[in-house]
Amino acid sequence: MGVGVDQAGREDRIGPAQAQLWCVEELQFRARADGEGLLSGPELVVAEWSLGDLAGLLAVGLIAWRVVALRDWRALVDALAILALFAVWFEVAWGWNYQRSPVETRMQYDAARVNPQAADALRARAMAEMNALAPAAHARASEPLDLGALAFFWTPVVRRAGNDWTPIVSAPKPTIADPFMNATGTSGFINPFFLTVQLASDLLWFERPFALSHEWSHVAAYAREDEANYFAILTCLRSKDPAVRYSGWFELFTYLPPKAHYERSDFVPLVWEDFRALQERNARHINVSLAHFSWGAYNEYLKTNRIAAGVTNYDEVTRLMLGIPLDGDGLPLARTATAR
Repeated sequence: MGVGVDQAGREDRIGPAQAQLWCVEELQFRARADGEGLLSGPELVVAEWSLGDLAGLLAVGLIAWRVVALRDWRALVDALAILALFAVWFEVAWGWNYQRSPVETRMQYDAARVNPQAADALRARAMAEMNALAPAAHARASEPLDLGALAFFWTPVVRRAGNDWTPIVSAPKPTIADPFMNATGTSGFINPFFLTVQLASDLLWFERPFALSHEWSHVAAYAREDEANYFAILTCLRSKDPAVRYSGWFELFTYLPPKAHYERSDFVPLVWEDFRALQERNARHINVSLAHFSWGAYNEYLKTNRIAAGVTNYDEVTRLMLGIPLDGDGLPLARTATAR
């Protein structure tokens, strides 16, 4: 998600959604325009922790200091002034992205392509791809994710969708919010003050490529959750790594309309193992009451920021996947001057 929580809704269902893994790589991948607009070159990051955590602690510390120092009505005025300062910082650094026009206004989106038959066909393909990729993907389960390669396939996606600049993205940072994220089924977030990515520590290996691509898409100024999901899926499907492609098809499957019933023969044993791993993780970590509260708060936050669908906006990625055709490189087709 963009700011706050990227809530995955870790229900016990066949298609569990995202919850992200805490990752502490000390690399930042700086995007440089090189003709293709592709990402190149790892660079060391000075800070191994989330600067956003420090910003939050600073705000709490300043308010506490003024309350203790003044102990009267002036403390409330100072607290409100501090909160207003951080609100302006949020809006200037990232919040304005909610005003951006939807991606379908820039792509060759065709609503006629969005129909139950097309959704059924896409679900069947996703299941087939998951089954085919599972052995090769599981063989690479213990391999570290190549962030440079992931960013290589991600950058052209967000540029094709409307960015005429190349975003700078970094490896995820550890965060003091991790216990809350695990307990609420929160998959990850970008800190709006420093645009750093934080991912939950209980992410499974096949969730991580999609999750990181999703958060990077928010860093690239795409605030809507369906768009971040869309770019993350396209990124994963464009990859040459079978584990990354498996992540993309797996996550896409979770957002597609489900069948009424799934037979054991619908998936190979390795895929069923992954569904079971998700359910076991969720059962261990989720605090249902806290998760419901967090979901409700984020739902209102999205609606306040012009995302009328609220948290159901995540599921609208299906509409984008069906309605926007892709070129031979797996990139969405942009509108031409005559198409407008």
